Amino acid sequence: MKADIRVPAWAVSLISDHTDMIRNPHPLDAAKVGRFALELPDDAYFEYAFLDASGSVRADPENPVRGENPWYPEVSAFVGPSYQPDAYAALDKAFDRGTTTRHRLQSRALGALRRFTVYTLAGFEAASLPVVLVQDGVAYQRVAGLQRVLEALLDRGEVRPAHLVFIEPADRTVEYGFNPDYRAFITDELLPFVAAHHPCSEECLLLGASLGGLVSATLALEHPELFGTVLCQSGAFLGTPEEREFYRTRESWLLETLEGHVRLPLRWYLEVGAFEWLLDVNREIHRVLLDKGYDHAYVERPAGHNWVNWRNGLASALRFGLAAS
Repeated sequence: MKADIRVPAWAVSLISDHTDMIRNPHPLDAAKVGRFALELPDDAYFEYAFLDASGSVRADPENPVRGENPWYPEVSAFVGPSYQPDAYAALDKAFDRGTTTRHRLQSRALGALRRFTVYTLAGFEAASLPVVLVQDGVAYQRVAGLQRVLEALLDRGEVRPAHLVFIEPADRTVEYGFNPDYRAFITDELLPFVAAHHPCSEECLLLGASLGGLVSATLALEHPELFGTVLCQSGAFLGTPEEREFYRTRESWLLETLEGHVRLPLRWYLEVGAFEWLLDVNREIHRVLLDKGYDHAYVERPAGHNWVNWRNGLASALRFGLAAS
């Protein structure tokens, strides 16, 4: 697919999936380059926009297709002729059949009151179920509709039932990026609290996107006795505890740790967009998991670092993590 773009006279920068949106804007001068073209796969979903002189994000006035981006409402999208959203990516709210229980927990590790919710599937209120710990929980519940995907897959017998624990960070960069206090909150406080208030089996899975994927992977490597399966969407696997830089470094604590470890009793689901800055490190993690003989799945999708991409992968992630016996 060839995408033809005309540069508006007011545009000073282009932002897109290629630039991780506003993190690395590409300068523009409409007087010098009035048009340009992008070559994209026919099955791509690609988001882009322009910055004006005030720094405001503005959609392409010549493209009527808007992106589905909760962070940037004014973005445009190119949708390839072969693009097909996953069948479970936009389920009706009628699938919200279960019970959402809101909890508050005073964390000694974090020195703050933390809030999270537990979603219990309809008809399984008294069942002892596996637990899925979901980072960025509000977004996964409200934007991605993870609970609807689980309900729909369960209807078709494709997965086993589980409790979904939607956890929301106070400052995701601080807490998800190699923060031992946050990890202690999860293992020493939240998990025992959930087990005390909901019937749980010993099986526990971790799910997260971007930095949420990083903290999920970090928790699993630190406590393989607690977490058996890690589900990572666009895992931000860059940086180290000493260099907490997740965008402009080639260092990867996760990669080095996996390479240096014997194989642990962990299962991994990894997916990443082909237009992301995280593509290379995810490919390297995939290579190491193959070399070590881990039970794992790896998916690349022609998309960027956004919720459209992640919604399209939720069903596959749950099928892997909660495979029906």
